[in-house]
Amino acid sequence: MKKFSFVGAGKMASAIVGGMVRSKVVMPWDIECASGADDTGRNLASATGISYTPDIERLGGETFILACKPQQLAEVASKIGQKDIPLLISILAGTTIEKLRARFPNARKIVRVMPNMPALISMGISCYAPESALNKEEDAKVRSVLEAIGEVVECGEARLDAVTALSGSGPGYVFEFASALIAAGEKLGFDYETSKKLTLRTLLGSALLLEKDEREPEVLRDAVCSPGGTTLAALKVFEEAGFRKTVAQALEAAQKRSGELSKL
Repeated sequence: MKKFSFVGAGKMASAIVGGMVRSKVVMPWDIECASGADDTGRNLASATGISYTPDIERLGGETFILACKPQQLAEVASKIGQKDIPLLISILAGTTIEKLRARFPNARKIVRVMPNMPALISMGISCYAPESALNKEEDAKVRSVLEAIGEVVECGEARLDAVTALSGSGPGYVFEFASALIAAGEKLGFDYETSKKLTLRTLLGSALLLEKDEREPEVLRDAVCSPGGTTLAALKVFEEAGFRKTVAQALEAAQKRSGELSKL
């Protein structure tokens, strides 16, 4: 019996498998995958050395990772929903534990996960919510999967809509801010490539400094400012435009929409 069975072999599944294999916490021969009619499963197996089966019913790992599209859940469950699965981990967006339990009544433990896009470069952060308490071995299995793509935080399922709003959707906010900075730089006279380089290095360097420096973000912000200086002039515009209020409202909207989608 394999240790891990992946249902789906798209970008997120590929990121997780790749991270697991590179870390050598799990060997390729302990992982298998199945996918749809496309070549994603074969490609993932070829790239990582894991096993591939075109027949989803033949999957039989100790831990199943649902990494297909949410709209494929019914079809997947019709084929493997009655299996005795020791541990089922789902990264399906908007799919509640209640829905998973209805589709997989014989799964012994179910864990719902919200990863984020930087998982594609093993720099993500994932929050996981177990249906019921995990024992030490089960928790270690969940973490062995998720730590392959970044850092891990456990939370209750009730918090996952907020997680989606903050870290799940968060990369989109950063990309939008980066796009705005690049465009503004062009208006100041830079060509696109120069403006992009200045923006990316500023964002990356600032994020790394924020991670490594023990000072709070507000303290670091103030350290950039000098009385009557340029940074204060810019921050005043942010303040007058209600920047923080807008960010809070954006997260509230994302959280609300996440809750709505989980009820569909």
